[in-house]
Amino acid sequence: MHFIFICIHLVCAIFFIAYVFFDVCVYHFAYKHESKEDCDKIKKAYTKSSIIIFASIFILLFFSGIYLLSFYEINSFWDFFASNFGIFLFIKLSLLVTMLVLTSYSLFFIKVLKRKDPLKSHLIALILCILIVICAKAMLYF
Repeated sequence: MHFIFICIHLVCAIFFIAYVFFDVCVYHFAYKHESKEDCDKIKKAYTKSSIIIFASIFILLFFSGIYLLSFYEINSFWDFFASNFGIFLFIKLSLLVTMLVLTSYSLFFIKVLKRKDPLKSHLIALILCILIVICAKAMLYF
């Protein structure tokens, strides 16, 4: 069962990062070669249809991570700092919380205030995702 959840977690992480990468990099180049109106229209249609998929991937990623975390004995907050594994896990979780807070902030601006994203949150999310992947690998090798 552990292996299945590792695979689910890995595949969801790949899809999550690919989605953010596509949004940051591919659309950036599309805006240079096509009209802004056409790109905005395509991006709006793409974003509306992908919200359910993206949210499902994130939820699977989150809960598979919690399940995998249950295999490690962490009795208190200070147990994180007892090993390099715990330190990188703590950094990884801190980056995730940072991403959630920044995403919530951006969604507040977009959905409630009806303004443009003040943070370019997908670029920040891409950078944080890359750092999370590096921490995930460091957890196993250091």
